[in-house]
Amino acid sequence: MAIDRMSIDGITNPQVGGYQCTYPGCTAQPFQTQYLLNSHANVHSSNRPHYCSVKGCPRSEGGKGFKRKNEMIRHGLVHDSPGYVCPFCPDREHKYPRPDNLQRHVRVHHVDKDKDDPQLREVLSQRPEGPSRGRRRRGGTS
Repeated sequence: MAIDRMSIDGITNPQVGGYQCTYPGCTAQPFQTQYLLNSHANVHSSNRPHYCSVKGCPRSEGGKGFKRKNEMIRHGLVHDSPGYVCPFCPDREHKYPRPDNLQRHVRVHHVDKDKDDPQLREVLSQRPEGPSRGRRRRGGTS
């Protein structure tokens, strides 16, 4: 089923709890705003209108792309982050752009290690060098 502007408008159903997706088989909870429902509707579409700006990346223009802009932005860490190094891999070559990527790697490949292992906690507590990834603050001074 192709999703376009008309069908997105057609699946909105404002209720007391918000806006419900009525795409067949969708079990998503109601959304608080029309904007969030519209954003969600992208998951039912085959369109991938957001592309990585790094030439040669499989997710760049002509490649796979992303359904949601926030996914494209998060993907940018693959190119920008110096990475979190797995403390348990002997070659120390396994680097992950986000803490949750490293945590998943440890859970899958180092099943004998606990999520609270001191070595893992140490790596996760170190903020990678590079551009700040925190929330931007309003105002001219920090």
